[in-house]
Amino acid sequence: FLAKEVGEDLSDMQKPIPKPQDVVLYGFGRIGRLLARLLIEKTGSGDMLRLRAIVVRRGSSEDDLCKRASLLRRDSVHGAFDGTIRILKDKNILVCNGNPIQVIYAESPSDIDYTKFGISNAILIDNTGVWRDEKGLGQHLKCPGAAKVILTAPGKDHIPNIVYGINHHQIQDSSQII
Repeated sequence: FLAKEVGEDLSDMQKPIPKPQDVVLYGFGRIGRLLARLLIEKTGSGDMLRLRAIVVRRGSSEDDLCKRASLLRRDSVHGAFDGTIRILKDKNILVCNGNPIQVIYAESPSDIDYTKFGISNAILIDNTGVWRDEKGLGQHLKCPGAAKVILTAPGKDHIPNIVYGINHHQIQDSSQII
């Protein structure tokens, strides 16, 4: 069955992307934490998609980073995080399964230069739902180090709403916001 459905890809050992890809999560609510879990799980040795940073607004508590780590560790639906999470509080870093993830506190995209954190050509996943049009999401593309934006909510304007297997062919190499 697999050979019929997948074809030659079944035995293909070539990686789907030629080099590691930096990923940034903009927002760390329910969707952001679930995406973080998936990306951390898939990061492995770090040679594919790498969650490099999470951007959030600073919480009112001095223990903000610890609270965010705790929310990542336990989910009421998905259960406990399968791995390790350490907190480097002085550097605002979560080390998840050995991979450092920078927590960046910012009020808006204009406050951020990702290259200061060694992040370049990043795919930024906006899961806040605050901006859903090209003008709003385009703010992310003005940040040094960000290359493409993925919106996790239905888009407005001319932003394509992609469902893999249905219309994923609409994504072009030149697509910057989807």
